[in-house]
Amino acid sequence: MMEKVRWGILGGAAIAETTFIPAIKKSKKSELVAIASRDLSKARAWAKNFGLRRAYGSYEELLADPEIEAVYNPLPNHLHFPLSIAALRAGKHVLCEKPLALTAAEVQEMFAEAKKNNRLLMEGFMYRFHPRLSQTLELIRSGVIGPPRLVRAVFGFVFNRDRSNYRWRPEMGGGALYDVGCYTVNAARLVFGSEPEEVRASAHLDDKTGIDLTTSLLCTFPGNRQALLACSFELEFESSLEVSGSQGRIFLSRAFSAKHFETAIQLTRQQKTELITFSPADQFQLMIEHFGEAIRGRTEPLLDFKDSYGNAVVIDKALKLIHQ
Repeated sequence: MMEKVRWGILGGAAIAETTFIPAIKKSKKSELVAIASRDLSKARAWAKNFGLRRAYGSYEELLADPEIEAVYNPLPNHLHFPLSIAALRAGKHVLCEKPLALTAAEVQEMFAEAKKNNRLLMEGFMYRFHPRLSQTLELIRSGVIGPPRLVRAVFGFVFNRDRSNYRWRPEMGGGALYDVGCYTVNAARLVFGSEPEEVRASAHLDDKTGIDLTTSLLCTFPGNRQALLACSFELEFESSLEVSGSQGRIFLSRAFSAKHFETAIQLTRQQKTELITFSPADQFQLMIEHFGEAIRGRTEPLLDFKDSYGNAVVIDKALKLIHQ
């Protein structure tokens, strides 16, 4: 039986509290040992609430803990780069929330540091681990809809947190494209298995902060294939992925947010739609356990440098266009 991977969490992000910790608690292959926060009282409260052995009042203390093998970094976007670098240098494997970094150059440096220290680094795109997506990719590769020619993906919601939240701060990696648009970019690149040759972008920017509230991308891939991608902080919730070919179409509702929901693949051919249904699956638990298997040398990380670097390149190009 595989020895449990011992984890620590950097910071008290909401996603850690509501999603990561419940998922890791269910895993028989992982153990959450400690949490660090710049507010020691908060770290102690979390440790007591979730039954963790240790709480730290600084990230550096957690990274110095010799028992911890892997860290989860769900900090605000601008801290993904420096704290993941620090963790890798401290000899920890790193699972970092998306977007992995704010620029492609930072992504490159992070993976170089991981290689230098012989540690694993993976971007936390949890949707990639849902069984429905695996089945979707198998259907596409089988040719059931013909060669995919068009991808349409949307991820958006009404963001109504107060203005102190980092998502309102451009210098902290705020904006819809970094927060949810990165999923749509990742999905298009995954489906087409290549990088876009051209990226066009248009955005509605917030008058006060300058972050993008709604952004649309048109990406042209080799072979005249296209992706229409949209993300938003000001529209009714949508999380969808549609892949079209000459012989059919696949549509996924809640494509990037399927946790706790029964889901389905809507496969349409000759104007007839069939549903392939899936029971609820904890994408985070599956991601955590996969990363643990990779740490133990039993598999390669599902998301690698090419995944993260390619995504960051597209986002770099889009942000340059919408802010020029």
